[in-house]
Amino acid sequence: MASLAQGHEKVTLGLFTLLAVILFYSLKFPILFFTFFVILVALSVHLYFFRDPDRKIDINSDLILAPADGKIYQIDRDRGIIRIRMNILNVHVTRIPVSGNIINIEFKKGKNWPFFLFLSRGTTENSRQIILIENSVGKFVVTQIVGILARKCVCYFEENDKIQQGDRLGMIYYGSETDIQFPPDKFDILVNEKDESIGGKTPLAKLKENV
Repeated sequence: MASLAQGHEKVTLGLFTLLAVILFYSLKFPILFFTFFVILVALSVHLYFFRDPDRKIDINSDLILAPADGKIYQIDRDRGIIRIRMNILNVHVTRIPVSGNIINIEFKKGKNWPFFLFLSRGTTENSRQIILIENSVGKFVVTQIVGILARKCVCYFEENDKIQQGDRLGMIYYGSETDIQFPPDKFDILVNEKDESIGGKTPLAKLKENV
C-alpha cells in the first residue's frame, strides 16, 4: 500500500479541489476541459512522485540497510562510502540505514548540477543535507544531495532524536543522490556498483564477525 509523503497532504487536497471546480464549470464552458486534463495530469504526476509505500522492515543491527531506492552509482571501499543515485521514477522518501541517535544535521548550500551518468560534479558540489548518526558500532553519515529541479531535501527528525532502522528519514525532491558513509574497517560490503537498491530493504553491508 502506498501513502503520500509527509507534508504534501495540503497540496494534494488543493489539486483535488481545483480539479473538481474546473470539472463543474467545464460542463457549462467546454473550453475548460483542456484545463481539466492539464490539472489531472499534474495531479497524477504529483501522486506518483510523492508516493510513500509501506514496507515491512526486517531490523538487523548487523546490517546497514539502503537509505534510498535507486541504483548504486559508486562504492568507495577504503572510505566506507556507498552512493545511490535516484531517478525521477524512484520513490524519493529516504530510510534510516541503522538504528541510533542523530548527533548532527547540517545543510550545506552548493550547486545544482544534474545527475547524469557521465557527470560526477553533483556528488561533490551540489547542495546537501548531512545527517550524522551514532550507535554502539560507530558513526554513520547519511547525505541527501539535491539535483537540478526542486533543489530541496527534508529530514523528519531533529538533533538528539533516537531513530530506528528502516523508518522514514526524510525526502529529496526529484532526481538526486543519497550517500551512506560508515566505518570501513567494521563492515563487509554486500553490493556492487550498478546494483539496484530499495530503501529500508536492501542490505548494503554486514558487520564483521570479529567486531
